[in-house]
Amino acid sequence: GSDSVILLKVKDSRAPAPSLPFFQAELWIKELTSVYDSRARERWRQIEEQKALALQLQSQRLQERERSVQDLVDLHLRVPLEKEIPVSVGPEGPERARPGQGDEEFPEITEEMEKEIKSLFRGGNQDEVLSEAFRLTITRKDIQTLNNLNWLNDEIINFYMNLLMERSKEKDLPAVHAFNTFFFTKLKTAGYQAVKRWTKKVDIFSVDLLLVPIHLGVHWCLAVVDFRKKTITYYDSMGGINSEACRILLQYLKQESLDKKRKEFDTNGWALLSKKSQEIPQQMNGSDCGMFACRYAECISKDKPINFTQQHMPYFRKRMAWEILHRKLL
Repeated sequence: GSDSVILLKVKDSRAPAPSLPFFQAELWIKELTSVYDSRARERWRQIEEQKALALQLQSQRLQERERSVQDLVDLHLRVPLEKEIPVSVGPEGPERARPGQGDEEFPEITEEMEKEIKSLFRGGNQDEVLSEAFRLTITRKDIQTLNNLNWLNDEIINFYMNLLMERSKEKDLPAVHAFNTFFFTKLKTAGYQAVKRWTKKVDIFSVDLLLVPIHLGVHWCLAVVDFRKKTITYYDSMGGINSEACRILLQYLKQESLDKKRKEFDTNGWALLSKKSQEIPQQMNGSDCGMFACRYAECISKDKPINFTQQHMPYFRKRMAWEILHRKLL
Protein backbone atom coordinates (compact mmCIF):
# COMPACT_ATOMS: atom_id res chain seq x y z
CA GLY A 1 0.00 0.00 0.00
CA SER A 2 0.88 3.61 -0.19
CA ASP A 3 2.48 5.49 2.67
CA SER A 4 0.06 7.53 4.79
CA VAL A 5 0.97 11.05 5.64
CA ILE A 6 0.03 12.55 9.00
CA LEU A 7 -0.07 16.31 9.14
CA LEU A 8 0.52 17.90 12.53
CA LYS A 9 -0.69 21.41 13.23
CA VAL A 10 1.94 23.06 15.37
CA LYS A 11 0.93 26.06 17.42
CA ASP A 12 2.94 29.04 16.32
CA SER A 13 4.60 30.43 19.39
CA ARG A 14 4.69 33.75 17.63
CA ALA A 15 0.85 33.97 17.36
CA PRO A 16 -0.42 36.87 19.51
CA ALA A 17 -1.98 35.84 22.85
CA PRO A 18 -5.55 37.00 23.56
CA SER A 19 -5.48 40.54 24.77
CA LEU A 20 -5.74 41.28 28.48
CA PRO A 21 -8.90 43.37 28.11
CA PHE A 22 -10.78 40.29 26.81
CA PHE A 23 -9.89 38.30 29.96
CA GLN A 24 -10.86 41.23 32.16
CA ALA A 25 -14.25 41.53 30.43
CA GLU A 26 -14.86 37.78 30.83
CA LEU A 27 -13.95 37.99 34.52
CA TRP A 28 -16.23 41.00 35.00
CA ILE A 29 -19.16 39.14 33.39
CA LYS A 30 -18.57 36.14 35.69
CA GLU A 31 -18.46 38.37 38.75
CA LEU A 32 -21.64 40.16 37.68
CA THR A 33 -23.41 36.84 37.04
CA SER A 34 -22.26 35.61 40.42
CA VAL A 35 -23.65 38.74 42.13
CA TYR A 36 -27.02 38.35 40.43
CA ASP A 37 -27.11 34.62 41.21
CA SER A 38 -26.42 35.28 44.90
CA ARG A 39 -29.09 38.00 44.99
CA ALA A 40 -31.59 35.67 43.35
CA ARG A 41 -30.71 32.90 45.80
CA GLU A 42 -31.10 35.32 48.74
CA ARG A 43 -34.50 36.45 47.40
CA TRP A 44 -35.63 32.83 47.05
CA ARG A 45 -34.38 32.12 50.56
CA GLN A 46 -36.43 35.05 51.91
CA ILE A 47 -39.51 33.86 50.01
CA GLU A 48 -39.11 30.33 51.39
CA GLU A 49 -38.65 31.75 54.91
CA GLN A 50 -41.87 33.76 54.58
CA LYS A 51 -43.72 30.67 53.33
CA ALA A 52 -42.42 28.63 56.26
CA LEU A 53 -43.38 31.39 58.70
CA ALA A 54 -46.90 31.63 57.23
CA LEU A 55 -47.32 27.85 57.54
CA GLN A 56 -46.02 27.96 61.10
CA LEU A 57 -48.47 30.72 62.06
CA GLN A 58 -51.33 28.85 60.41
CA SER A 59 -50.35 25.70 62.30
CA GLN A 60 -50.19 27.61 65.61
CA ARG A 61 -53.66 29.03 65.06
CA LEU A 62 -55.08 25.62 64.24
CA GLN A 63 -53.47 24.17 67.38
CA GLU A 64 -54.96 26.98 69.49
CA ARG A 65 -58.38 26.23 68.05
CA GLU A 66 -57.96 22.51 68.72
CA ARG A 67 -56.94 23.25 72.32
CA SER A 68 -59.97 25.47 72.88
CA VAL A 69 -62.25 22.75 71.45
CA GLN A 70 -60.56 20.20 73.73
CA ASP A 71 -61.16 22.51 76.73
CA LEU A 72 -64.82 22.62 75.77
CA VAL A 73 -64.96 18.82 75.56
CA ASP A 74 -63.24 18.52 78.96
CA LEU A 75 -65.75 20.95 80.44
CA HIS A 76 -68.70 18.92 79.18
CA LEU A 77 -67.22 15.55 80.20
CA ARG A 78 -66.31 16.65 83.70
CA VAL A 79 -68.64 14.96 86.23
CA PRO A 80 -69.23 17.03 89.37
CA LEU A 81 -68.61 15.31 92.68
CA GLU A 82 -71.47 14.81 95.08
CA LYS A 83 -72.12 17.87 97.29
CA GLU A 84 -69.70 19.86 95.16
CA ILE A 85 -70.35 23.60 94.92
CA PRO A 86 -71.52 24.34 91.36
CA VAL A 87 -68.78 25.92 89.23
CA SER A 88 -69.66 29.26 87.65
CA VAL A 89 -68.28 29.18 84.12
CA GLY A 90 -68.96 32.89 83.59
CA PRO A 91 -69.61 34.50 80.19
CA GLU A 92 -69.76 32.13 77.29
CA GLY A 93 -66.38 31.72 75.63
CA PRO A 94 -65.84 32.14 71.88
CA GLU A 95 -66.33 28.44 71.11
CA ARG A 96 -69.40 28.12 73.31
CA ALA A 97 -71.45 30.91 71.82
CA ARG A 98 -73.70 29.73 69.05
CA PRO A 99 -75.81 32.04 66.89
CA GLY A 100 -79.53 31.56 66.80
CA GLN A 101 -79.99 29.86 70.15
CA GLY A 102 -81.74 32.66 72.03
CA ASP A 103 -78.51 34.10 73.41
CA GLU A 104 -78.76 37.90 73.59
CA GLU A 105 -75.39 38.19 71.84
CA PHE A 106 -76.61 36.11 68.90
CA PRO A 107 -80.26 36.94 68.19
CA GLU A 108 -81.81 34.55 65.72
CA ILE A 109 -82.17 35.54 62.08
CA THR A 110 -85.76 34.60 61.29
CA GLU A 111 -87.06 33.19 57.99
CA GLU A 112 -88.57 36.57 57.15
CA MET A 113 -85.23 38.28 57.78
CA GLU A 114 -83.43 35.66 55.66
CA LYS A 115 -85.70 36.51 52.71
CA GLU A 116 -84.91 40.21 53.06
CA ILE A 117 -81.17 39.53 53.27
CA LYS A 118 -81.24 37.29 50.18
CA SER A 119 -83.01 39.99 48.20
CA LEU A 120 -80.27 42.47 49.23
CA PHE A 121 -77.53 40.16 47.97
CA ARG A 122 -79.30 39.32 44.70
CA GLY A 123 -78.17 41.00 41.51
CA GLY A 124 -79.87 44.23 40.51
CA ASN A 125 -79.18 47.89 39.90
CA GLN A 126 -75.86 48.43 41.70
CA ASP A 127 -76.64 52.12 42.27
CA GLU A 128 -80.04 51.46 43.86
CA VAL A 129 -80.19 53.18 47.27
CA LEU A 130 -81.12 50.65 49.97
CA SER A 131 -80.57 52.68 53.13
CA GLU A 132 -80.00 56.31 54.08
CA ALA A 133 -79.09 57.83 57.46
CA PHE A 134 -76.38 59.89 59.18
CA ARG A 135 -75.88 61.78 55.90
CA LEU A 136 -74.69 58.49 54.40
CA THR A 137 -76.14 56.56 51.49
CA ILE A 138 -75.88 52.78 51.11
CA THR A 139 -76.35 51.33 47.63
CA ARG A 140 -76.78 47.71 46.54
CA LYS A 141 -73.12 47.76 45.49
CA ASP A 142 -72.13 48.73 49.06
CA ILE A 143 -74.35 46.16 50.77
CA GLN A 144 -72.96 43.39 48.56
CA THR A 145 -69.54 43.86 50.15
CA LEU A 146 -71.17 42.02 53.10
CA ASN A 147 -71.95 39.01 50.91
CA ASN A 148 -69.79 35.87 51.03
CA LEU A 149 -66.09 36.73 51.40
CA ASN A 150 -66.08 40.24 49.96
CA TRP A 151 -64.04 42.99 51.61
CA LEU A 152 -66.11 45.58 53.46
CA ASN A 153 -65.90 49.11 52.06
CA ASP A 154 -65.73 52.48 53.86
CA GLU A 155 -69.45 53.17 53.42
CA ILE A 156 -70.51 49.99 55.24
CA ILE A 157 -68.06 50.49 58.11
CA ASN A 158 -68.95 54.19 58.52
CA PHE A 159 -72.69 53.43 58.54
CA TYR A 160 -72.20 50.67 61.12
CA MET A 161 -70.06 52.91 63.35
CA ASN A 162 -72.89 55.46 63.29
CA LEU A 163 -75.35 52.76 64.38
CA LEU A 164 -73.05 52.06 67.35
CA MET A 165 -72.98 55.77 68.23
CA GLU A 166 -76.77 55.93 68.01
CA ARG A 167 -77.15 52.94 70.34
CA SER A 168 -74.72 54.46 72.85
CA LYS A 169 -77.35 57.10 73.69
CA GLU A 170 -79.30 54.38 75.50
CA LYS A 171 -79.27 54.27 79.29
CA ASP A 172 -76.46 52.35 81.04
CA LEU A 173 -74.26 52.19 77.94
CA PRO A 174 -70.93 54.03 77.60
CA ALA A 175 -71.05 57.24 75.56
CA VAL A 176 -69.32 56.61 72.22
CA HIS A 177 -67.92 58.71 69.40
CA ALA A 178 -66.71 56.90 66.27
CA PHE A 179 -64.40 58.55 63.78
CA ASN A 180 -64.81 58.28 60.03
CA THR A 181 -62.69 55.61 58.31
CA PHE A 182 -60.66 58.34 56.57
CA PHE A 183 -59.80 60.13 59.82
CA PHE A 184 -56.73 58.18 60.94
CA THR A 185 -55.10 58.08 57.49
CA LYS A 186 -55.58 61.85 57.16
CA LEU A 187 -54.22 62.45 60.66
CA LYS A 188 -51.17 60.26 60.05
CA THR A 189 -50.29 61.62 56.61
CA ALA A 190 -51.29 65.30 56.90
CA GLY A 191 -51.16 66.02 60.63
CA TYR A 192 -53.54 67.56 63.15
CA GLN A 193 -54.31 70.70 61.12
CA ALA A 194 -55.90 68.53 58.42
CA VAL A 195 -58.46 67.02 60.83
CA LYS A 196 -58.99 69.62 63.54
CA ARG A 197 -62.27 70.80 61.95
CA TRP A 198 -63.64 67.24 61.94
CA THR A 199 -64.68 67.67 65.59
CA LYS A 200 -66.06 71.19 65.29
CA LYS A 201 -69.45 70.04 66.64
CA VAL A 202 -68.17 67.23 68.89
CA ASP A 203 -66.51 67.35 72.29
CA ILE A 204 -64.53 64.11 72.23
CA PHE A 205 -63.55 64.58 75.87
CA SER A 206 -67.19 64.31 76.97
CA VAL A 207 -67.54 60.65 75.87
CA ASP A 208 -66.32 57.42 77.43
CA LEU A 209 -64.99 55.76 74.27
CA LEU A 210 -63.53 56.83 70.94
CA LEU A 211 -63.67 54.23 68.15
CA VAL A 212 -61.06 54.73 65.43
CA PRO A 213 -61.22 52.43 62.37
CA ILE A 214 -57.74 52.08 60.88
CA HIS A 215 -57.12 51.07 57.27
CA LEU A 216 -53.67 49.69 56.46
CA GLY A 217 -54.00 49.60 52.67
CA VAL A 218 -55.63 46.15 52.44
CA HIS A 219 -56.35 45.46 56.11
CA TRP A 220 -58.86 46.89 58.62
CA CYS A 221 -58.01 47.27 62.31
CA LEU A 222 -59.49 49.22 65.21
CA ALA A 223 -58.08 51.53 67.87
CA VAL A 224 -60.09 52.40 70.98
CA VAL A 225 -59.52 55.36 73.30
CA ASP A 226 -61.06 54.67 76.72
CA PHE A 227 -61.13 57.86 78.82
CA ARG A 228 -62.36 55.91 81.88
CA LYS A 229 -59.42 53.49 81.91
CA LYS A 230 -56.90 55.96 80.40
CA THR A 231 -55.97 53.50 77.66
CA ILE A 232 -55.47 53.56 73.91
CA THR A 233 -55.77 49.98 72.66
CA TYR A 234 -55.09 48.56 69.20
CA TYR A 235 -57.11 45.57 67.96
CA ASP A 236 -55.83 43.60 64.96
CA SER A 237 -57.48 40.37 63.79
CA MET A 238 -54.15 39.23 62.34
CA GLY A 239 -52.20 39.77 65.55
CA GLY A 240 -50.37 42.93 64.47
CA ILE A 241 -48.80 45.32 66.99
CA ASN A 242 -49.11 49.03 66.19
CA SER A 243 -47.55 51.22 68.88
CA GLU A 244 -47.15 54.01 66.33
CA ALA A 245 -50.94 54.28 65.83
CA CYS A 246 -51.45 54.55 69.60
CA ARG A 247 -48.77 57.24 69.87
CA ILE A 248 -50.35 59.22 67.00
CA LEU A 249 -53.73 59.10 68.75
CA LEU A 250 -52.28 60.19 72.10
CA GLN A 251 -50.59 63.12 70.35
CA TYR A 252 -53.95 63.92 68.71
CA LEU A 253 -55.64 64.07 72.15
CA LYS A 254 -52.97 66.53 73.32
CA GLN A 255 -53.40 68.78 70.27
CA GLU A 256 -57.21 68.55 70.37
CA SER A 257 -57.23 69.56 74.04
CA LEU A 258 -55.03 72.60 73.33
CA ASP A 259 -57.13 73.61 70.32
CA LYS A 260 -60.64 73.03 71.72
CA LYS A 261 -60.16 73.31 75.50
CA ARG A 262 -57.22 75.72 75.55
CA LYS A 263 -55.47 73.50 78.10
CA GLU A 264 -52.82 70.78 78.26
CA PHE A 265 -54.03 67.20 78.11
CA ASP A 266 -52.79 65.30 81.16
CA THR A 267 -51.15 62.12 79.83
CA ASN A 268 -50.15 60.96 83.30
CA GLY A 269 -51.27 57.35 83.88
CA TRP A 270 -52.21 56.69 80.24
CA ALA A 271 -51.26 53.30 78.75
CA LEU A 272 -50.77 52.44 75.05
CA LEU A 273 -51.61 48.81 74.32
CA SER A 274 -51.82 46.38 71.41
CA LYS A 275 -53.90 43.26 71.96
CA LYS A 276 -51.97 40.03 71.37
CA SER A 277 -53.36 37.37 69.03
CA GLN A 278 -54.20 35.04 71.92
CA GLU A 279 -56.18 37.79 73.68
CA ILE A 280 -58.76 38.50 70.98
CA PRO A 281 -60.46 36.45 68.21
CA GLN A 282 -58.34 36.14 65.07
CA GLN A 283 -59.47 35.79 61.47
CA MET A 284 -58.65 32.56 59.67
CA ASN A 285 -58.96 33.92 56.12
CA GLY A 286 -57.92 36.96 54.10
CA SER A 287 -61.38 38.52 53.80
CA ASP A 288 -62.95 39.20 57.19
CA CYS A 289 -60.71 41.91 58.71
CA GLY A 290 -63.42 44.57 58.27
CA MET A 291 -65.97 42.30 59.94
CA PHE A 292 -63.65 41.64 62.88
CA ALA A 293 -62.98 45.39 63.33
CA CYS A 294 -66.74 46.06 63.40
CA ARG A 295 -67.39 43.18 65.81
CA TYR A 296 -64.63 44.35 68.18
CA ALA A 297 -66.25 47.82 68.13
CA GLU A 298 -69.73 46.39 68.77
CA CYS A 299 -68.65 44.42 71.86
CA ILE A 300 -66.42 47.18 73.26
CA SER A 301 -69.11 49.85 72.77
CA LYS A 302 -71.40 48.06 75.21
CA ASP A 303 -68.68 46.96 77.68
CA LYS A 304 -69.19 43.29 76.82
CA PRO A 305 -66.53 40.56 76.41
CA ILE A 306 -65.39 39.94 72.84
CA ASN A 307 -66.96 36.52 72.41
CA PHE A 308 -67.10 35.51 68.76
CA THR A 309 -64.94 33.49 66.38
CA GLN A 310 -64.26 33.15 62.67
CA GLN A 311 -67.11 30.60 62.53
CA HIS A 312 -69.64 33.31 63.38
CA MET A 313 -68.75 35.57 60.45
CA PRO A 314 -71.37 34.29 57.94
CA TYR A 315 -74.03 34.96 60.62
CA PHE A 316 -72.68 38.44 61.39
CA ARG A 317 -72.45 39.38 57.70
CA LYS A 318 -76.17 38.63 57.26
CA ARG A 319 -77.03 40.35 60.52
CA MET A 320 -75.12 43.52 59.60
CA ALA A 321 -76.85 43.67 56.20
CA TRP A 322 -80.24 43.52 57.94
CA GLU A 323 -79.21 46.09 60.57
CA ILE A 324 -77.99 48.54 57.92
CA LEU A 325 -81.17 48.07 55.87
CA HIS A 326 -83.37 48.77 58.93
CA ARG A 327 -80.99 51.37 60.42
CA LYS A 328 -81.04 49.69 63.83
CA LEU A 329 -78.94 47.13 65.71
CA LEU A 330 -80.40 43.82 66.84
